[in-house]
Amino acid sequence: MRVLSLMAIDMISVGLQEDPVLLVPEDTKQKPYVAIIKDISQTKDGSIMVTGQWFYRPEEAEKKGGGSWPLNDTRELFYSFHRDEVPAESVMHKCVVHFVPIHKQIPNRKEHPGFIVQKVYDTVEQKLWKLTDKDYEDNKQHEIDLLVQKTLSRLGDLPDLEFDSTAAVFDQEEQLKAKRILRKKNISPLDVTRNDEGSTRSDQSLKAETPGSCPSNTNEYYTILSKAKVLTGETHRDKWMTRLLQGVQYMCSCPDGLERERDIKSPRTANGSQEKSSNSGKSFTWPDAAVPAITALEKASHDALCSDFQKYNQKLRQLEFNLKNNALLARRLLNGELEPSTILNMSPNELKKRRPKKSLMSQSACR
Repeated sequence: MRVLSLMAIDMISVGLQEDPVLLVPEDTKQKPYVAIIKDISQTKDGSIMVTGQWFYRPEEAEKKGGGSWPLNDTRELFYSFHRDEVPAESVMHKCVVHFVPIHKQIPNRKEHPGFIVQKVYDTVEQKLWKLTDKDYEDNKQHEIDLLVQKTLSRLGDLPDLEFDSTAAVFDQEEQLKAKRILRKKNISPLDVTRNDEGSTRSDQSLKAETPGSCPSNTNEYYTILSKAKVLTGETHRDKWMTRLLQGVQYMCSCPDGLERERDIKSPRTANGSQEKSSNSGKSFTWPDAAVPAITALEKASHDALCSDFQKYNQKLRQLEFNLKNNALLARRLLNGELEPSTILNMSPNELKKRRPKKSLMSQSACR
């Protein structure tokens, strides 16, 4: 662990914090992740972690209603206010990201290589906002302004673009309409942070998922795990248990008349519809049915992968995503049809399938 500690100190000394970097992706077939390093810390077990504020590639950002985002440039990335904590060894090297206002010309690729950011991705609404929009929270607006200023100070004042007046008016009307909807909901766009349970830094927001998802406030899930006395005392393990617990809540029936609130909070499946346990046969009581299932799954993952933190982190991220998006998988975990060890050995395609293979069924316990 001493080597990692020295590496973290060296990273700080060379000014890596607040700089964009490339990070090793979960799948070797994927392009590297891109993030701005916001913090470097050490876990109780001595692992060095970096907190990144994440960019999304257009193909990674889900679009409300489906479809894909039009590209202005092959170098384009979307900024977000997501944060996630990953092992320090996943950092590859620094990279360059230009924050360019929508009305400015994109810098020449040969003269100024690097990624281009002109929009911010809102994972809650699954929409894009321009860097020049002014409806962000004050601290987020200040953050964006600083990033734009840093780019302009590096590149110089970029020439303005000439917009078609009709298209500009239409675009403004669409933005105003979207903003009015947000105000009616009494929320601020891109407000996707929370205080991290157990954090020693009072101003640190929750470290959200790497590109693909964004957990909401999980204090209630941490409290549930604490009351059940299943917390491990290891921050990264307890964090993943809260996420897994949150990920299967939509399969459970809430007591005390909380069903309606649960439906509002529950994640959506991949096809856009909410799967409810009442429509899937057996009903699971919240949180009694969920806690033992997810704690057993996390323990099995840790027992198998504790020697390689990065693989453990990647496996839990994969499991969380699939449990949220595959109601059949979540139901089979909760009713004991699939043992945690069986789920760990399932391929990515098997985790995604809505119907299990016969071979897989033969390995699992009968209902």
